[in-house]
Amino acid sequence: MSRTETRRRWPWFTLGGVAVAAIAGCALVVFGGAQLLLTPHHDTSTHAGTVIAVSDGEVTLRAMAATKRVGTYGLVWDTDAGPGTGTATIGPVTRTTADTVIRPISNISGSLRAGTAVTLNPNIYTGDPESSLGIPFSPVTVSGELGAMPAWQVPGDGDTWVLFVHGIDGQRESGLRPLPTLVDAGLPTLLITYRNDVDAPASPTGLIALGQTEWRDLEAAADYAIGQGATDFVLYGDSMGGSIVTRFMHESPHAARVRGLVLDSPVLNWSGVLQGQADRFGLGFLSSPLQAAVAWRGGIDLAELDELDQTAPFEHLPILLFQGLADPLVPHAESEAFAASLPHARYVPVADAGHIQSWNVDPGSYEGALAEFVAQFAPAA
Repeated sequence: MSRTETRRRWPWFTLGGVAVAAIAGCALVVFGGAQLLLTPHHDTSTHAGTVIAVSDGEVTLRAMAATKRVGTYGLVWDTDAGPGTGTATIGPVTRTTADTVIRPISNISGSLRAGTAVTLNPNIYTGDPESSLGIPFSPVTVSGELGAMPAWQVPGDGDTWVLFVHGIDGQRESGLRPLPTLVDAGLPTLLITYRNDVDAPASPTGLIALGQTEWRDLEAAADYAIGQGATDFVLYGDSMGGSIVTRFMHESPHAARVRGLVLDSPVLNWSGVLQGQADRFGLGFLSSPLQAAVAWRGGIDLAELDELDQTAPFEHLPILLFQGLADPLVPHAESEAFAASLPHARYVPVADAGHIQSWNVDPGSYEGALAEFVAQFAPAA
C-alpha cells in the first residue's frame, strides 16, 4: 500500500474507532442503567458530604444540593457498631455561609463528630413503630407465593385496614411518617414488605419487576388482613409502591374491597420515568434503548405499567395524591394529569419537595390533608 493510500484511509480508521467506542459507551450506559434500576440496593439515602462541626443542638455540613434541601430529614452514618447505625434528625436550614449549611440536630444515636461522612434519608424514623413513635404493634409474617414476608401490624378499631407499600429500594420505615395520622383515625394498619426486601424472599430472577409481580405480595398481605378481620382496604403506596398498588387494582380479586388510595410520588408510568432520567443526564436520545433494555432484562411489559392510559379501575375511588414539585424521578406533570383525569382524586403538589419528601417539607400540611382524607374511612364513633 502506498503512502498516499495510507493517508487517505487513516481518517476512516479513526472515525471507525470513534464510532465503535461511541456505540460501546452507549451500550454500557443503556444496559448498565437497566441493571442498576432493577438490582435491589435497599437504600434511599443521598450522600451529604462530611460533618464540619456539631455543637449546641446544631450541625454544620458542607453546602451541597442534599444538605440545602428544604425540610426535616434523617441523618445517617457508620459507627463502630456497623454501617448506618448512627442516626439523627436534622431540621430546616437555619443559617448558611458560602460553603456551609447549619441545621438543628436532635435524636442523636451514635457518636457524631467533625469529619464523619453522612447521608440524608427522607425516613426520619429508623426503628419500629414502638421504638420510634411509641405506637404499639405486632411483628407478623405474611405468607406469599415466594415465602414468608415480615410486616408490622398496628391495631385499630375498625375493619377497614390501611395497607402501606413502600417504594423501590425502600423499607417499611417509610410508613412511619404518616402512621400517627392513621392511628389517630382509628384505622388498623399493616406496613408490609415484599419480594427482594430485606428479610423477604428474593424474586426468581433476583431483580425488581417494577410492580409487575410485586402486587402479588400486596395481595398476600390483603389475604392476611382478611384473615384478621379486615373487610375493606385503603391502599397507601409511595414511589414504586404506587405502581404496586395500581397494578393490584387491575389484577387482584380483592380490588373490589378497596375503598380509597393514598399515593405519594407514585410511579404511574415507568416509560415516563426512564425518559425523564435520560433527559436529566442529557441522554434523551438513549431513552428508547434504555426502556427496551429494562423491558428485556427484567421481563417487564412497560406498557402494562402505564396507568395514564388505563384509569378505569380508579374512576370510582377517592384518591389523595401527594407530589413533590422538585421530584427528580417521578414527572410531576404525569401525577397531575392522572389526578385530573379522575373525578374523585385530590392532587396535592408540594413546592421544593423531592422524591417521597412531601411530608419532610411540610409535615403539618401533609398530615392535615391525610387526616381529612382518611376520616371518611374511620370507624363510627
